[in-house]
Amino acid sequence: MAPAGEIERWLRLADQAGHAGDERVHQLLAVAAATENDRLQRRVQTLLGVLAVQQAAYPFRYERSYPDPENNVLDLGVTKTGSQYTLPVDVLPKHLLVAGQSGAGKTTLFYTLMQELSVPWWAFDLKRDYRHLTQSGDTSVLVVPWQRLRLNPLSPPPGVPRARWAQVVAEVFGHAHGLLSASKNYFMAAVMELYDSDTTGDPDTESSSPNADTPQPTFHDLNAALDAQTVQPYSTESQYRSRVRNRLDGMLRVAGPVFDCQHGYPIIDLLEQNVVFEFDGLRTDLQDFLMELLFAYVYEHRLANATTERNAGLQHVFFLDEGKRVFSVYKERSDAAGIPHIADVAAKMREFGEGLIVADQEPSKLTDSIKANTYTKILLPTGDQTQFQAMAEAMQLSRRQREYAHRLEIGEGLVQVGHHSAVPVRFPDTTVAKTVTDANLVARFEQEWKRLPAGPQSSTADSSLFLETEAVESGAVTAAAATVPPEPAERELSPDAQWLLEDIVEQPFRAVTDRYAELDSRYKGDRAQQELLNAGFVTSTTVHLGKGRIKLFELTAAGRAYLQKHDIDVQRTGRGGIEHRFWQHRIKQAVEAAGGSAWRERADADVYATFDDRTIAIEVAMGNNQREIDHVEKHLDGEFDAVIVACRNQAVRKRLQERAADADIDRSSVAFRLVREFLGDEPPGL
Repeated sequence: MAPAGEIERWLRLADQAGHAGDERVHQLLAVAAATENDRLQRRVQTLLGVLAVQQAAYPFRYERSYPDPENNVLDLGVTKTGSQYTLPVDVLPKHLLVAGQSGAGKTTLFYTLMQELSVPWWAFDLKRDYRHLTQSGDTSVLVVPWQRLRLNPLSPPPGVPRARWAQVVAEVFGHAHGLLSASKNYFMAAVMELYDSDTTGDPDTESSSPNADTPQPTFHDLNAALDAQTVQPYSTESQYRSRVRNRLDGMLRVAGPVFDCQHGYPIIDLLEQNVVFEFDGLRTDLQDFLMELLFAYVYEHRLANATTERNAGLQHVFFLDEGKRVFSVYKERSDAAGIPHIADVAAKMREFGEGLIVADQEPSKLTDSIKANTYTKILLPTGDQTQFQAMAEAMQLSRRQREYAHRLEIGEGLVQVGHHSAVPVRFPDTTVAKTVTDANLVARFEQEWKRLPAGPQSSTADSSLFLETEAVESGAVTAAAATVPPEPAERELSPDAQWLLEDIVEQPFRAVTDRYAELDSRYKGDRAQQELLNAGFVTSTTVHLGKGRIKLFELTAAGRAYLQKHDIDVQRTGRGGIEHRFWQHRIKQAVEAAGGSAWRERADADVYATFDDRTIAIEVAMGNNQREIDHVEKHLDGEFDAVIVACRNQAVRKRLQERAADADIDRSSVAFRLVREFLGDEPPGL
């Protein structure tokens, strides 16, 4: 038996090795304490020393602490040991927090997550960062600048009684404008009086909804009602009215047209789309109000339909950069204001499948509740010591892990899921060229904005359009010019960038590393790539291959214009974005390698395949869309013997299988596979 002093020394070594409860360390200690063999004890001591050295260099647990890849759908990046790190989709309803300094990669990480998700998402954009995703062929995004938003805060979600909604709007209005309880109560009473004066709806029933024909009072009506009130000068009531009117009148002066509608856009319908709400250029209190109101609207809708919405898995995700704007620790700690309504909503919305992904460069200013109630946390490079300590404490990092985190580089981070140990991950460089202008948005979305019903206007407020809309409609800027950056053909490329652009046209599915091999150095390849991205001639997409990834480039309208000017023929084979076309190409190759014949986009199938006397349609499904099931039914009714649906990831496969079951499709002739199953020489059979 080892002496007590020796065991204490081993324990100190174990502590240096990181986790004394680690299974390996525990086994070594047990062996050392039980044996009387001096040689074995020395070997145990040496092994403990080795573990201590390893822990000092890499103070994290290894592969067993990673989430199970079979249950993941989000590919976050690569670990220090070279393994793919994937995030389970079922953790997103428990929320995710990202912290890092400006330029650390928060926006790039958001790009990756947005393109990986198979459920719809909304992004609240305060810096016009996410409009550029409209350039990605496989990411369908609707961008709504605040000037084109139509929203009636007094129109309750479907099924929500007016009396309840008045309380919610008062809480959100008060929190966004820093009002205390008495002023919030005054605001709520004014809203209830406005509802009572409206004989078309009973405040105690569920008869009013934004999709009903019943007119709804608006903020303009509320402002007029407050103005018409008679109150005693210098009374307490006059002070409350003055505070509320000051905030409300300020909102309407800045964004009157936004609230000048009886119903507003169909918010519930927009939950089925990826939507970027752009709030850049608005006052901070107005930005906060709009973000919090949309949060509350969705939650109240989910709650009102709890029998069908509760515990249904991940349904939708919110993205919020600059999270302290909504989840402010100063407002949370204000005893007079009470606990913010938004904090309560964030905690409760998880059971309705609403995920929340929050990022900020100052985590010390985030509410304690959002730091405590985010199941997944990601720490990016953080220069400020106060902000670093706030996140390190929230993640319960050890001393050595903190020392390691101080050395993180741009594109790297520590990812912690629940009770698992943090894991260093290098994230993919999801580069998106930031070339989308206001004119581009007008040209692309003008008709869609006009198709969104908002109900009739209820006041004479100024209905000025989005910044460049008038210029387009008046002829100062043509719609054709708005779709392409101005004069793209005037720019000349370096010889390396010119070669890379032409190679992208000739071989669209070639890996970027293979392209670089034909240049003198990787440095030249990176420089040529960046030149094309900066010019807005290409966008890049990272395609995940299971145990690896490939970076592909796709021409933009500006890139095509440049090539056409230089008399270079630009042809595009296949439909959809570059990732969709890549999988069509690889699936065709897999069918042919297995002895079959295959054609892309024949008989309206993504891949038309024949094996002996069987004809099979293979559909590439990048997302959970009903049209995939419609295609399956059409193919089975037509000339095909069977259909294979090749799904982007497991979440897409699961949702499409559920859609197929609801459609009562004969599953004996349909198979749902993953696209990565076609990477071998033998395609997956039925």
